[in-house]
Amino acid sequence: ANFHQTLETPTFRQTLIYNSRGMHDTDHLPAKPAATFRILMLGDSFVQALQVAEAQTAHQVLENDLNEAAAGPPLTYQVLSAGVGRWGTGQQLVYYRQEGRNFQPDLVLLLLYLGNDISDNLPGNGATLTGVNCYAPYFAICQGRLVPAPLAYAPGLSTRQNECSSGQRALVNALGAIYQHSRLYQHLEPLFSTRAPPFGAAFDNNFYLALYAAEEEPALTQAWQVTLKTIARLQREVAADGARLGLVLISPYLVVEIRRQPAELQQVLFEQAAAFDGVDVDRPNRRLAQFLTDHQIPFLDLTEAMVSRQNRDPAPLYIYGDGHWTVEGNRYAAELIAGWLREQALVPQ
Repeated sequence: ANFHQTLETPTFRQTLIYNSRGMHDTDHLPAKPAATFRILMLGDSFVQALQVAEAQTAHQVLENDLNEAAAGPPLTYQVLSAGVGRWGTGQQLVYYRQEGRNFQPDLVLLLLYLGNDISDNLPGNGATLTGVNCYAPYFAICQGRLVPAPLAYAPGLSTRQNECSSGQRALVNALGAIYQHSRLYQHLEPLFSTRAPPFGAAFDNNFYLALYAAEEEPALTQAWQVTLKTIARLQREVAADGARLGLVLISPYLVVEIRRQPAELQQVLFEQAAAFDGVDVDRPNRRLAQFLTDHQIPFLDLTEAMVSRQNRDPAPLYIYGDGHWTVEGNRYAAELIAGWLREQALVPQ
């Protein structure tokens, strides 16, 4: 909360200012002003957009676009950013329950990044802060159904298996709480815990390419199950609050670059790398499209538009070496989302 610091990396330099709730956004009062249409934007680092100034983020550009098109009163649009790096759909569901719904959104937009949002829903998703591994809560599936209450991650006890019994869940939550406050537990963790990617070893640093492979690894199957079921759960909870849910799909930079190539060149690439055998650069997009259609969740897949734009305009949409959107990438994404919201009548006309 109220973080203010200059972030400098090999690929960008940016002065960051977080609001009083720790988001890369201006402050918004929970109570929605009269004659205001609120959009809550959930997501990971693409929504957080540390690589650009807050005024250049997709959420702020979208807000400006909607208000300019509205030509003033009687309606004002507010787009609230609730994006945090390394969040998956599980954490976004937890955030919506605890804070997001308090802002009384009329529309919740979930921006799903295929690079890591799905794997981030597995037990063990964490980040190292001040020398300590901090882990995300996670959801388990029992007998094919999502258990509504999340679990606290307990290194050494939480596994890829789903904790179904009430006793086992209570033990996991208790040890997870102890881990958060025990320096001894935190220091002993490296002896029995690993932070390696749960799947996609054949793809080295681009582990997410396992999503595009013909054969699905068991951990990826579980990640998909949790992802789809948390989205469905979020839809129900958003609807119960009187709002609507929409999804925006974001493909990784490498996938956009591969799709820019003619089909024959793609085939040559796949034949030259054994790990790419059976890769289909549209597989996860089709899977999500079918699921969202079946659940009557409106969605926008940015991939094809990004590919087309990059082919006709050399201005980069992704930061090379970083993988997030440039200033132009944020602007173009906001432009696409604004047009889609109007076409689908997800915002007042």
